Amino acid sequence: MLLLLGALSLLVLATVALDHWQRAQERSPYASRFPRVDQAANIMALLRDADPAQRPAILRAVSGEALKAEIVDQSPDETGLIREPRLEARLCRVTGAPADRVQAFTDAAMLHRGVDPADVANPERRGPIGRLAAATYRLPDGRFLVVTAIEAHRSRMPWLLGQPLSLWVAVLGVAVTVLVTVGARHELAPLRRLTEAVSRFDGRAPGPPLAARGAPEIRRLAQAVQAMQERIVGLMGERSLLIGAISHDLKTYLTRMRLRAEGVAEPERRVRLIEDLDAMRALIETALGYARGTAAEVGRTPVDLADIVAVEVAEHAAQGAAITLSGEDVRDATVAGDAVALRRVVANLIGNAVKFGRASVAVAVRRTGTACQIVVEDDGPGIPEAERSAVFSPYYRVERSRSRRTGGTGLGLAIARQIAEAHGGTIVAEAAALGGARLVVTLPALA
Repeated sequence: MLLLLGALSLLVLATVALDHWQRAQERSPYASRFPRVDQAANIMALLRDADPAQRPAILRAVSGEALKAEIVDQSPDETGLIREPRLEARLCRVTGAPADRVQAFTDAAMLHRGVDPADVANPERRGPIGRLAAATYRLPDGRFLVVTAIEAHRSRMPWLLGQPLSLWVAVLGVAVTVLVTVGARHELAPLRRLTEAVSRFDGRAPGPPLAARGAPEIRRLAQAVQAMQERIVGLMGERSLLIGAISHDLKTYLTRMRLRAEGVAEPERRVRLIEDLDAMRALIETALGYARGTAAEVGRTPVDLADIVAVEVAEHAAQGAAITLSGEDVRDATVAGDAVALRRVVANLIGNAVKFGRASVAVAVRRTGTACQIVVEDDGPGIPEAERSAVFSPYYRVERSRSRRTGGTGLGLAIARQIAEAHGGTIVAEAAALGGARLVVTLPALA
């Protein structure tokens, strides 16, 4: 609606401006500043000097759209008309007739702008009063020539201060459009600040209170968002305490069970119990690590990705894995983050590639523009295209048997994505050139 109103207002303004410009460019077709008065004077002079028999033809010839001329026997009725001495003086000067033979009149509708109708009879008034409405001239034979101005059809469009009302409507429309636009921007500013505050909120600490500005609804919304952030921070804090308590209690009981398992006399039974307890401890630590990850704050120190990847590749190569590394000499592959957490990401990706790869694993580190990438490829069975997003969900495994011998807990990639996103990066799964899976970690480089 604002755009439509503004467009219509501009259209009216452009039309009025074009009309004024065209009128300014047009030259007047009249040689005199008073064309009607001079034409009336010439008619008077022509009929004064003409043969009385020719007067009817002359009257028909001079009467037209602007003036009407007629000869009457008696002095015409002057009721409602206003004498205009300045026009009479010009008529006398042009015709050469004495002042007592010529009269000129105007009326209230033809008064010049600023002339008060109540003040026209003031003899001390100077200056023109109005335009020619009628003029009379007493011919030599005693009859009267009456020249009447014919007013053209006047537009019924209302006028205000000398301009069409539509022009003022257009000006008002432009003013309203500007005011509404400024007001809308002023009212939307608190919403933009609220959006930025919500985008910055990470659940660890509530943002600074927003200034109470804008409409009442926007102020109430800002207060509700602030209260919600505080509740979320409280819930996350309680969650961290709960995770810590569960971790402590479970590890205590697992330690007791391990001590008791080591006291079992039968060797085979003792080994199986200890293996199950170790697997249970690893599973619990992994699950608690994932749950704790959303509440833990990431440290921000310079981390050389090439060093982390080189160390992890060297450890797997020492264990006999067929693994290659490229890009270990990249010097600008530095990011801001937590070295321990990022190494866990690398360990998870390389561990999965070594576990599921058939013969070889390729790892690469590179810098692309303002980002650093870690690429891990294997020649294993790969990840189906329909499941490349789902593999980053907690407890999701492409291998459906849920056996610990054929797969992990289903949290490795979920934790890796969690850590990458906490560092402002991403991790995606693609098809590898080797035929297996290709995992790409992208992190913002340290400027």
